[in-house]
Amino acid sequence: MCLFNRRPDDRSVWPTCLARMLFAVAVIWMLLNLKDDPATAAEPPPIAEHPEIVIAGPNDLDDEEAARSTELLGLVTDGAPLKPREMPAYWQLLQWSQTASTAELDQRALHDVPFTQLCEQPAKYRGKLISMRLHVQRVLKYDAPSNPLELQDVYEAWGGTDESRSFPYVVVFSQCPDGLPIGTDIRGEVNFVGYFLKVMKNNAHGAPLLVGRVQLASPPIVPKKASLDPSVFWWILGGTGAVAGFSVWRAVRSKSAPKAVSLPDDVISLGVPDSSRGTANVNAIQVSSEFEQVDTTETRD
Repeated sequence: MCLFNRRPDDRSVWPTCLARMLFAVAVIWMLLNLKDDPATAAEPPPIAEHPEIVIAGPNDLDDEEAARSTELLGLVTDGAPLKPREMPAYWQLLQWSQTASTAELDQRALHDVPFTQLCEQPAKYRGKLISMRLHVQRVLKYDAPSNPLELQDVYEAWGGTDESRSFPYVVVFSQCPDGLPIGTDIRGEVNFVGYFLKVMKNNAHGAPLLVGRVQLASPPIVPKKASLDPSVFWWILGGTGAVAGFSVWRAVRSKSAPKAVSLPDDVISLGVPDSSRGTANVNAIQVSSEFEQVDTTETRD
């Protein structure tokens, strides 16, 4: 209401109102970003229950299968993309993950394995069951190449954990739970449990590759909303300070500057005849605290 109730002679009111509005925008911006920040969540959401398909078959609990796995995993090379000689081990681990539910795999999986340990000691964890909660940022779907499982599609998800922060894992799975969107810019959490295969090359850092099952967390994952650039807040704050400073400067200047009285154009000066001072300005009179002395010694005709 400050725009309607300001005094006509108060030139500093509108900058003050503008500064208040800019400050309110900055506060609202911070509250919205704080609300959407995953770090502000008190507890992780519970795991959502989805039907899973379990296929009968041998897994790592079978001695003969485990012995065959040792030979296949010996062909795996870290720090490089998947190679044709590594694909038999890849499909074997994916098959193992289909022989039990997520809950059953999680009971005998390793938890809270540090990201750096997987990258620095991959041979120690190769073929081991590992469970983690991922902050998913990307989910892709591929046409599966010819494989012994006769799968038509495979899925790949990228995301980090609370411990790995910005360093991502890449996980592969064949069963996509309902509600998991496919896209390159999403936000949400999933619970993953599966077998560690290798460390993939990802820019300057490695990305651990695991094969297993994904279970959607609750609430469902949604496409990621574009967040405001933090620099916007600083621009708003700086603009608020500049406008507030300008408002104070205008207020101080208006109080210290001399005031002028404007007269209408049709007012005739009583002390200055029109014929004697044709160039005199009679529309603006400077206000003074003392009277001017008038010279009365002028000779009359």
